[in-house]
Amino acid sequence: MDKRRRRGLIIGAVAATAAAGFAAERYLVKRDRNRPDPEARENFGELRGRDVGPVESFDGTGLHVEVFDGDGPTIVFAHGFSLNRSMWHYQMRDLPPAFRLVVYDHRGHGYSEKARRGDWSLDALARDLEVVIREHGGPGPIALVGHSMGGMTALRFAGLFPDQIGSKVAALVLVNTTAADVMGGMLPGAARRLNAALQMIQEGAVRALSSNASRVDRLRGRTPDLAYLAVRYMGLGPGAMPSVVEFTDRVLAECPTEVWAHLLPALLGLDVSDVLDVLDVPTLVVAGTHDKLTPPGAAERIASAIKGAELAVIRDAGHMSFLERPHSFNARLRAFLQSVPALGLGVPRRAG
Repeated sequence: MDKRRRRGLIIGAVAATAAAGFAAERYLVKRDRNRPDPEARENFGELRGRDVGPVESFDGTGLHVEVFDGDGPTIVFAHGFSLNRSMWHYQMRDLPPAFRLVVYDHRGHGYSEKARRGDWSLDALARDLEVVIREHGGPGPIALVGHSMGGMTALRFAGLFPDQIGSKVAALVLVNTTAADVMGGMLPGAARRLNAALQMIQEGAVRALSSNASRVDRLRGRTPDLAYLAVRYMGLGPGAMPSVVEFTDRVLAECPTEVWAHLLPALLGLDVSDVLDVLDVPTLVVAGTHDKLTPPGAAERIASAIKGAELAVIRDAGHMSFLERPHSFNARLRAFLQSVPALGLGVPRRAG
């Protein structure tokens, strides 16, 4: 067989394989989207609080903040990586007026500005959070809720501003998050070296993202079915409604690849676990049984390290437990906050 014929056969095989893959991808997405969906009419992304105007952070970066007024104590919500404040949909919808809610967009996310001086570190995110709490946390003690990167930000905030923990921040809720690389530092010998090698690969991928951001953005726009499947199988649990998958996928797509490239290095090799041993404030740690990004083991390690922390495991939820299982999540959140004397709710915690 000559080289030209062999090359033609190889190209044909590759094309046939790709076509079969695309067909399977379309089939899986269509089947998933046709599932019964009681949330199909939910107005995801449309809830808006009172826009209090941009808050200027320590380096001049403008942060978008919204307030949902209520009669109870203030809860400040910090969202996860490449998401925005709208992900707290069911909390914004269902918690007021028993609570006053403050939601904001991290730098580079949602309506907030990109870092004016190029600072995308976890310290910068924690200092942003300090400004939001100082400007709009209200006069009394607050509860701080952080999801994924927002939980890491909350822990870094505790390390940078320890005087705020127990005085201004009376309760901490860490949702689907980790204090360090889930495997890093816990693997012996060869496994640890393998983990280091994988991290080097990750860092190389991040550099590639940074230098090819516009190309990656175009690719993301051309492969919507693949993106949907990635969100479904990596980010959410098996019971997540199609509308919830669509909403999460849409918000992720709105985050510029440039922001991914700047922030991912700050999260690779993350370790803020040193603060866990000194935290002495009521803490609720929430995990999803099907979370593939920050598995339940990460939550268990956090809860075991923080004095008196409670662990709540939301069944059948993935990385977005508060969005996938909002009724279970909100019930656990309310019960926990009612048990914190400093918040002044005055409702005793039910036994069990």
